[in-house]
Amino acid sequence: MDHHCPWVNNCVGENNQKYFVLFTMYIALISLHALIMVGFHFLHCFEEDWTKCSSFSPPTTVILLILLCFEGLLFLIFTSVMFGTQVHSICTDETGIERLKRKHQPRERTGSWKTVKETFGGNFSLNWFNPFSRPCQPELPNDRDLVRQVASLSDINNTETTEEQSEETKNEDSVEVIDE
Repeated sequence: MDHHCPWVNNCVGENNQKYFVLFTMYIALISLHALIMVGFHFLHCFEEDWTKCSSFSPPTTVILLILLCFEGLLFLIFTSVMFGTQVHSICTDETGIERLKRKHQPRERTGSWKTVKETFGGNFSLNWFNPFSRPCQPELPNDRDLVRQVASLSDINNTETTEEQSEETKNEDSVEVIDE
């Protein structure tokens, strides 16, 4: 788990990190689009007569444009920062909680392009930007591999048990002599 996000009312982790990254990216892009549209609308109204620009009075239109610009800028900054931290977490293969736990301890970098491909679903394609496509799921071992793993684990356990039994037998066979 990386963190709990009240926006999506869920925890963000490995299984849903792609969707959260896309969510923050799309909100940032929509906020940027809103800012651009406000700018064009303001320029259009500035060049034309303000009374023809909007159904509201000119002071009301200016106040609404300023509020929309402020809101768009706040959302753009916040979601861009969240997007950046999530991409950084993917690239370094370290969650925010892991980063906080090892605050004063150095860590060798293990992140790579492989972690990005695992998060977004294989090699780069348009599906990376599609919230309806699933990211790569780790390959599950087939039944034969599971049987081999269980057999090898049981062999290891049997070897350890045999060694313990031989040590117990040695201890039982040895007699301690006490001089009185």
